[in-house]
Amino acid sequence: MQNRTYTSRELDCLHGVLYDLLGEADRVCRKHGIPYFLIGGTAIGALYDKAILPWDDDVDIGMTRDAYNRFLQVAPAELGPSYFLSCMDTDPHIPYYYAKLKKNGTRFVEPLFRDVPMHQGIYIDILPFDHVPDSRLLHRLQRAAVNFLKCCLMGKEAWLWRYFGRCVSPNPSKRGPLPCLLNRLADMFFTKRQLYRMMLAVQGVANRRPTRYVANIVTTTDYLETAYLEHLASVPFGPLMVSAPAQLEAFLRHNYPTLHRYNEEEQARVAGHRPDELSFGDGVCADKPSSVIQNPLKPAIS
Repeated sequence: MQNRTYTSRELDCLHGVLYDLLGEADRVCRKHGIPYFLIGGTAIGALYDKAILPWDDDVDIGMTRDAYNRFLQVAPAELGPSYFLSCMDTDPHIPYYYAKLKKNGTRFVEPLFRDVPMHQGIYIDILPFDHVPDSRLLHRLQRAAVNFLKCCLMGKEAWLWRYFGRCVSPNPSKRGPLPCLLNRLADMFFTKRQLYRMMLAVQGVANRRPTRYVANIVTTTDYLETAYLEHLASVPFGPLMVSAPAQLEAFLRHNYPTLHRYNEEEQARVAGHRPDELSFGDGVCADKPSSVIQNPLKPAIS
């Protein structure tokens, strides 16, 4: 499938909604004393541009598990009427293990999940960070188990692999027949709620003892030294002041050894999420009517 690209206006409008969502998450966190921090490409943008990177189309924040659980508890009642907290309890068909804060009245329909009956609004990602074992072997086992269970959760809503199911992706991920079979068997014998509880148990296996790092365990690029959590900093980010690790560059260089500000050619190669459908609610790009974009290139079924 050929990827669609954003126009400059689309990205400007999208960034406006993302700043709005991040501002609302920040408001709730500040009111309830819930610490959070920028991660991934969002943190890179804060370091180099003090804003969302010009080509980026999402925002990611992290919270330690205790803070994350507290946010899930207070946010549904605290959020303004324009916002929706999408998580397993409020949006049970989501194919994700983490929460998203979404804007009501918007559309951001990604091709792989267009048929999933969930809230399809523009979103920011809110990712839980758990302690990881200091032992490399134990950590590899933990990450392998978490990623397998993540695939099981996803497989309940959309099958993304070549074997033992009807794949919704034109480019199935490179998983062999055996893990796909185990994935299918797990999806047959366990409910989604049971799989989610299993994943929580594996993610939290080291949370009761001090370790050097906390991490979004499914990735290899979201590791934060626990010492950095003691001194989160308020940093400028577009129109906002938001929370980030005080040692922001050190945090990023640990996760991205070749960290640098992308040049124009590299920016052009960044894929982003590129939804099939994108629409903006009232109040965004107020000089023009809300934008609605349809991608005519639908994903093939393999």
